[in-house]
Amino acid sequence: MKENYIISAFRETVKRDFAGRAQVLNEAFDGRLQSLRQENADASKEKQRHLEGQILPGIAAYETLQTVLPKEQALQTVHGYVEQHAQNFRRTLTKLLRLPGLYRLVPGIFASATKKHFGQSAGFAAKEYQTSGGVWRIDMTRCPYHDTCVKYGCPELCRCFCDSDDVSYENLHPQLVWHRTKTLGRGGDCCDFCFKIRGKWARRI
Repeated sequence: MKENYIISAFRETVKRDFAGRAQVLNEAFDGRLQSLRQENADASKEKQRHLEGQILPGIAAYETLQTVLPKEQALQTVHGYVEQHAQNFRRTLTKLLRLPGLYRLVPGIFASATKKHFGQSAGFAAKEYQTSGGVWRIDMTRCPYHDTCVKYGCPELCRCFCDSDDVSYENLHPQLVWHRTKTLGRGGDCCDFCFKIRGKWARRI
């Protein structure tokens, strides 16, 4: 079975905290993840990237941990996995952004990456307001992270992934401004993303 960061972190948790039940818990996790994969086997290649990378392992870990932990503690445990992953990613970005002037490319990179990895074929829907001039401003009105968590009865899990964005990008560089007032996972009607070069004007809605 392919091991991503959530799978590895889950196995470490059960090894450390539930050694006497580790085999049973790992088998339960593996079985649930396999079922989730089968139920979503018809998803597009683009959507599978998100399902396999975070969503399905997150759901399987959350559900399995609830058999040995209170629900809120299980949620916070998975939140910790995602947060640590985001912190590692942030450290990588911080090192890259030490290169003089590289920060100026960030809004444009986000605009390109959104089209490539967060488009309709991956299960997202977005309304663009500004994606040039040093500003990336969109409303994400549909998201497979939110849709899938709702589908499997754990909408609260989506907040882990929403929070990871803030961990990764908030105060990332003195000349970059990350701003978001709501997300689908936190109960909003959209995720109102804005990432811009400080001093640049973002069109208001």
